[in-house]
Amino acid sequence: MTASAVSLMTATIATNATGLLFWAVAARIKSPREVGHAAALVAAATLLATLAQLNLTNVFIRLIPNSGNLAKSLVLRGYAAVTVFAVTLGVIYLVTGLSGNLISGIFVARLAFVLSVVVLAIFALQDSVLTALRLAPWVAVENVSYSVSKLILLPVPALLLGITGILAAWVVPAAVAVAVVTWILIHRVFPARERLEGKLPPVRKLLNFVAAEYVGNSCSTATAQVMPLVIIWRLGASDAAYFTLPWLVAQGVGFLMWNIGSSFVVELAAAHGHADQLVRRGGALLAGVTLSALMVCVLGAHPLLEIIGARYADHGTTLLRLIGLSLPFSAVVVIYSTLAWVDQRVWLLAGFLALSGSALMLTTLVLLPKLGLSAAGWAYLGTQAAAALIMGPLAVARLRRGQLAAAA
Repeated sequence: MTASAVSLMTATIATNATGLLFWAVAARIKSPREVGHAAALVAAATLLATLAQLNLTNVFIRLIPNSGNLAKSLVLRGYAAVTVFAVTLGVIYLVTGLSGNLISGIFVARLAFVLSVVVLAIFALQDSVLTALRLAPWVAVENVSYSVSKLILLPVPALLLGITGILAAWVVPAAVAVAVVTWILIHRVFPARERLEGKLPPVRKLLNFVAAEYVGNSCSTATAQVMPLVIIWRLGASDAAYFTLPWLVAQGVGFLMWNIGSSFVVELAAAHGHADQLVRRGGALLAGVTLSALMVCVLGAHPLLEIIGARYADHGTTLLRLIGLSLPFSAVVVIYSTLAWVDQRVWLLAGFLALSGSALMLTTLVLLPKLGLSAAGWAYLGTQAAAALIMGPLAVARLRRGQLAAAA
């Protein structure tokens, strides 16, 4: 489990570190207003891509380890469903006017946006496929390659195409990664599993699991991706740019924590290792990530943001420090969520995620007129603390009952 978790964390760290550099370079090339618009456009495409995934990321991690020769059919059908849904959501977003003035009216720009949603959806989905197939080191290779490529590609399209060029630099390397990984899966990985007898849950149970996962993940992801849109709506494009970097840090650390949870579930589902040992290893990794990130966010907030620019440090330091203080509570939420995932109590988990996401959005909207950009930090800290107070005792009770291997 440790090797898998470390590989996934390496991928996440590389992705988010280069993501910060990506927006730092964009900030040097373009004005805060243009960077804010571009960040909102990427957030919109990412939100739609995540909704289009039908939360098959979690479903694949839970089911592929025992799927054997059924893995190819499961994955390809999932890809097809996600592609259709991504196109549908992208078109709806454009024709209903929800895109506002983020996307120009020309056909090529609109088509590129829809294709971006498809690419980002499959790109995120294939990471869970590789993880579930116990190929997590390749997730690191893929994400590092993608991150470096988009950073190298950024200056030229950003200067030539402006906001649309920034989106292109974000998406084109992901399209290449999708093509390469899909070819490897079809021609190398799946043929090697043809002799393994697979098993999947009954269709009714599978659909119920998928539906609950989709609802829960949509709530949490929508909250994360809508926040930049709320900031640009209430405070303007410049504040959205100052908000983007601290918020990327929050999402990046959250992904690190979920990497550990995902690795735990894969190992448990595949019956590799003793459950108690997996719990101890996972807990130690989670504690290390949480404490390290807390120290970086609280102590290093101002100097880190000052690298991007003085205005970014002046406006974003308090927000980043508040995000750092919320991380121990976020770790508790991840622990409970992972245990609920193992037990397949996904509807209960979806309810918790919907409530916490709604509370975060509502609290942010209430505090924004009084506190400005730091309102998002105070709202995030408060909602994570409240969720941890509820989920913490439930997680402790579940660990005391044991029998995790049997549940998996």
